[in-house]
Amino acid sequence: MIGPSDSYRIRKLWSLEAAAFRRHLLRLDPETRQFRFGTAVSDNFLNAYADTARRTGTVIYGAFLGQELYASAELRALHVMGDELAEAAFAVETAHRHQGLGSALMRRIITAAQNRRIHQLHMICARENHPMQQLGRKFGAHFTLGQGEALGEIAPDPATAFSLWGEAMHDTTDFVTAVLDWSRAN
Repeated sequence: MIGPSDSYRIRKLWSLEAAAFRRHLLRLDPETRQFRFGTAVSDNFLNAYADTARRTGTVIYGAFLGQELYASAELRALHVMGDELAEAAFAVETAHRHQGLGSALMRRIITAAQNRRIHQLHMICARENHPMQQLGRKFGAHFTLGQGEALGEIAPDPATAFSLWGEAMHDTTDFVTAVLDWSRAN
């Protein structure tokens, strides 16, 4: 278990970090994989997913310790780029839970949704995934329970000059940090 003195960096992932995202996904235990993807998934599926995850309209944030990624959150347009509906999806490796990573990642996801004029942010999870539902409720999500799943909806506030500026500043520092981390690893 990681201790509270460890310092995670929450930041956007860039294309040069595809390998870190892949390693993170492949380390997910079977239950976390099931909760994240809604079904059991293989290593082959995760390898293919990591290759396509950065498609147009998708923003990925991660929690890093050093150069390694241990938690991720994705903001994905549900249909096409420019759509006003999006999904938020999260994966936190077991040893890195209970560190506040979900909340930190959710704040970045909501700001990204807000700045992209998303009017409805969906969280789809298994009915028994109570931690995800608790995280969503913390940020104002209202859940409806269906057969085997729970659908949470958050209505982000409209973008403001401050939210746009804040994301731009984060993007700048996130990119510089990513390049420095990548340079150290290669």
